[in-house]
Amino acid sequence: MKNRIILVVLFFISGGNLFGQLRPFPQNVDYPYGYKTSVISAIDVQIPYERWKNLYLKRCDGMYRICTGDTSITISEGMGYGMLLSAYFGEKDIFDGLLDFYKSKRTDKAHQFVAWRVTCDSIIDPGSATDGDLDVAFSLIVAHYQWGEEYLKEAKGIISILKEHYFVNCKGVYTMKPGGHWGGCDITDISYYSPAYFRVFADETNDAFWDSVADDAYTILYNGANENTGLVPDWQSYDGVPGGTSDSDWEWIDYYRYDACRVPWRMALDYIWNGDENARDYCIKVSNFANSIGAANIIDGYELDGNSHEDAQWNNTPFVGGFAVGAMCNSQSIVDDFGLRLLYLDSAGEDNQYFNLSLRSLYVLVLTGNFWKPGAANIEMR
Repeated sequence: MKNRIILVVLFFISGGNLFGQLRPFPQNVDYPYGYKTSVISAIDVQIPYERWKNLYLKRCDGMYRICTGDTSITISEGMGYGMLLSAYFGEKDIFDGLLDFYKSKRTDKAHQFVAWRVTCDSIIDPGSATDGDLDVAFSLIVAHYQWGEEYLKEAKGIISILKEHYFVNCKGVYTMKPGGHWGGCDITDISYYSPAYFRVFADETNDAFWDSVADDAYTILYNGANENTGLVPDWQSYDGVPGGTSDSDWEWIDYYRYDACRVPWRMALDYIWNGDENARDYCIKVSNFANSIGAANIIDGYELDGNSHEDAQWNNTPFVGGFAVGAMCNSQSIVDDFGLRLLYLDSAGEDNQYFNLSLRSLYVLVLTGNFWKPGAANIEMR
């Protein structure tokens, strides 16, 4: 009788997530290319995600939003992270609540994307930050292959706006505007580009534009990357000038900092899913640089030539984890060395900040085979 009661309890705990769901966590898929970690378990993925929800997932008028360290503030980047995580962890109620909040904060200045900076009750900055909306669009495709319904229609609406308003042609190179009304050829952020997403967009919309955008992302990447280290600046012009060529008074970061640390993750997806050689070659170079320093010695800022930046001091997940995912294109031993460091950082309590914990949760999904590629050809269940 005791065992039966336990089984009934487990059924009701899990039933809400599994009902009508095609790919419940954990999937632990073997990607077609590259190396997964052998040192991080599914429970090591689940625990920080639960902590992330407890700290940064907030109710708002029956909806959900993701807050930053300031619990009153939500930024579009966080909404993208939250929708990715809830889609891959299969939490439909949370995903739907986040989608409702996203739609409630759309503005004309953002071309009907979510405003960049909001509270539950107000809009602080009505502009946009393109990376958040890219993640939202992709998460909706994941949701379509989790639960069906109208998610693909929502994704295609965002993808259409991206194409119309957020890319410019810079001497034959499609370049992303970081916001709806600024940037492009003179200033862009390579950490916003995700060629693997763009290829999925192409598949779902039957639009070759997105394959061109994916290919051009590597032109922009290599324009800005140091030929020895692979390190890229947070901000650059499309033709690779660190800090860009914008005539604004804003000082754009021209070294490898908290935007650029996400680039190995964004690029590695295109290798582990699709076998793209540009992604592989870049990630091998940048992960070899990281390995030459050692996972325990990585800090949070580098000049492009590999010298540490004067403001850098922390060994943390945004940087260690980014290099760990990059190493998935390179070497089992490097993946596992950096994976072990990620486990240490979590056990040491170094990852409770909004940005750190959000990226940790995303990175370990990828590292363990739980950031599967959505698509009709990829729905084999495990």
